[in-house]
Amino acid sequence: MNEGRPRYVAERLIIVQDPAIDTLVNRHIIANATKDGVDGWRIQIYRGGHRTANEDSNKVRAMFMEDFPNISSYRTFDRPNWFKVKVGDFRTREEAATVFFDIVARYPDAYLIRDVISFKNLAK
Repeated sequence: MNEGRPRYVAERLIIVQDPAIDTLVNRHIIANATKDGVDGWRIQIYRGGHRTANEDSNKVRAMFMEDFPNISSYRTFDRPNWFKVKVGDFRTREEAATVFFDIVARYPDAYLIRDVISFKNLAK
């Protein structure tokens, strides 16, 4: 097939594709650039929407930080009135599950959730 052609021509790869593919790839790049992390998993150990939920979420997070000092914890507020405490930065559900069973022994209401996780904590 490449016989008789110069080497620089024989080794060249030509890709023929619809220009819409480039558009889709660029949209994907832009969408991912606006995120503060990557898709992953966390363990939610608290969710409350009552009057003392703000204080309770702080207490739960402080207790978790004492129980598991090597695992990152995050306290968030989701409107209209939900305070949540999420822990860990796991790329896969399987990775989260290995820690989940230790956590659920101390926090029986804990469950796995999909979340955007921090880039900086993935190197651990």
